[in-house]
Amino acid sequence: MQGFSWRVRIGSKLLSKEAILNDKQRIIFFKQLAVILNSGVPLLKGLALLRQRADPNIGSICVKLIRSLKAGMSLATAMQNCGDTFPNLAITLVAAGERSGELNNVFLEIATYYAKQRELKQFLLKATLYPLFLLTASLGVLCFFLVYVLPMLAMVYQSLGARPGSILQLAVTVSNFLVVHSRELSLLLLISLLYAYSRQQALARFGLRLPMVRGLYAMLLEIRFCKLLGLLLDKGISITEAVDIVIITIGQRERARQLKIFNAALRSGEAISLAVSASKNVFSPLTAELISIGAETGYLPQMLNEAAVILEQDLRNRLEKARELLSPLLLLVAALITAVVVCSVVSPLFELFTALPEYN
Repeated sequence: MQGFSWRVRIGSKLLSKEAILNDKQRIIFFKQLAVILNSGVPLLKGLALLRQRADPNIGSICVKLIRSLKAGMSLATAMQNCGDTFPNLAITLVAAGERSGELNNVFLEIATYYAKQRELKQFLLKATLYPLFLLTASLGVLCFFLVYVLPMLAMVYQSLGARPGSILQLAVTVSNFLVVHSRELSLLLLISLLYAYSRQQALARFGLRLPMVRGLYAMLLEIRFCKLLGLLLDKGISITEAVDIVIITIGQRERARQLKIFNAALRSGEAISLAVSASKNVFSPLTAELISIGAETGYLPQMLNEAAVILEQDLRNRLEKARELLSPLLLLVAALITAVVVCSVVSPLFELFTALPEYN
C-alpha cells in the first residue's frame, strides 16, 4: 500500500509539473516583454502579444500569468504561483520593479543578467570541450587499433615467424583480452556510466575539491555573487535581504554557510567594510576592496558590477591559459602513445627484413 501511494504521488507530480524556462527562454521572455512595455503597450496586452509570438512553452506561461493578473494579483505574485517556472531572483526583482514603476527596465536587466550567465556557461563549455575531444579521440583510436588492427598484424607476424617485442606482446595480450571479453567490458562500461550519472552530484563535488578546479569554481561563485547582489541593490532591496536571496540563488552549501555568517554580521549592525574584511574566505582582496569603496562612497552596486567584470575577465584568461597548456600536453601524450605503438609494431618487421639474405 505504501509503494502504491508513492507511485501515486510521483504520477501526480509529473502530471502537475510546471514548465521550466531554460536560460535562452528566460532571455526571450524578459527581453521581449521589455521591448513591448517600452513601446507603451500595457502589461496584459503585452503578455497576450508575447503568447502569440513565442514558443508553446512560453505561451503556456503567458496564459497562466494573464489569468492571475485578471484575478487581481500582482505580476510578482502571479509569477510565484507558477511553481518553479521563475526563480526567486526574478520574482524579487519584478516585485521591486512594480513598486518603483520601472518594470520595463527590470525586465531588460533580468534578460541581460541571464544573457551574461549563458555566455559565461558557453565559454566554460568551449574551454573544456576541446581537451575532452582530444582525449576521447585518442582513446577511440587506440581502442580501434588494439581491437581491429593489431590482431591482423599479430597473425601476419606469426605466419612470418617474426618474434614480437615485449611491448608488442603486452599490446597483443591487451587486444586479446578486449576481444574475448568485449561483451562483459561493454556491460561494465554501461553500468559505470549509469552509476556516474546517478552519482553526478557527488562526482561534481569531488571534482570541485581538486586544487585548480576549486580556485576557478570559487571565482565563478564570486562573480555570480557580485552580479546578483549588485542587481538586487540597484533595485532598492536592502543588503541583508539581497544576501538572503543570493544565498538561495547560488545554492552552494559551503559558500551559503559563509554568506550566512557575513549576513549575520550585517544584521548585527556591523559596517559592510568590517563584515567583508572578516569574511576572507568569501571575497577576494579585489572584491573586498571594491565593496569597501562602494560602501563608503554610496556606489556599492556599481562597484559590485565592476568587481564582477574584472573577475570574469580574470577567469576567462585563466581558462584560456589552462586550455593552451592542456591541449599541447594531451597532443604530446597521444603522440607518445602512437610512437610507442608504431615502434612496437615496426620493430619485428625490421628484425625480419634484416635477417633476409640481401641484408647479410
